[in-house]
Amino acid sequence: MARQKKPADAVQFTRESAERVARVVRAAELTPAAGSPLTFDKRFPERIPKQVRAATFTGAWPIGSTKVVTFKHEPTATVNAVNLSWPITLGGYVNENCLVGREGTNWWLVAPVLESRDAVFVSVTKSDEYVYKVEVDKDTINYLSDVAITATLNTADCTISVSTAKTVDTKDFVISVAAGKKTAIFIVDSYTSAFLRVRVP
Repeated sequence: MARQKKPADAVQFTRESAERVARVVRAAELTPAAGSPLTFDKRFPERIPKQVRAATFTGAWPIGSTKVVTFKHEPTATVNAVNLSWPITLGGYVNENCLVGREGTNWWLVAPVLESRDAVFVSVTKSDEYVYKVEVDKDTINYLSDVAITATLNTADCTISVSTAKTVDTKDFVISVAAGKKTAIFIVDSYTSAFLRVRVP
């Protein structure tokens, strides 16, 4: 009974088999390559790494200005960050929290601390005229307001003396009235809503 071959046994070739294998290998080596291997270029450029960090700043930070900010969890680490959009004009901010972001080597202010407030917003308006000035032309007249009459009897010669006392008063009266008018926008309806704003120090 013939022994069965095991995977670890060496492969044996006859001379004819070895020559046949050699011819196939030689033909493959002499055949020119069909073409260069396929390559795939990057469709988009390498994305610049981005990073967002918590930080603090002090003082005013107007739009378009650069400020030194301190990383919140690294008190000795600071960077220069540019504010592109937040109107932080008051100078009372002290160690104010904010978020800054990095793109490449540049740092930018992402968001400061915001707070919510309620406000009345106008929803319907109306254009109308109103009186803004009234001019009055007047004149003054004098008139008799009272007359006092007294009589005295002289018993020696039976004569009567009569005397009068007149009271004159003054009054103003209107001659003409002229009013000026202007056009204004009046609020017809409104509603209450909340809005966000930069925290006031």
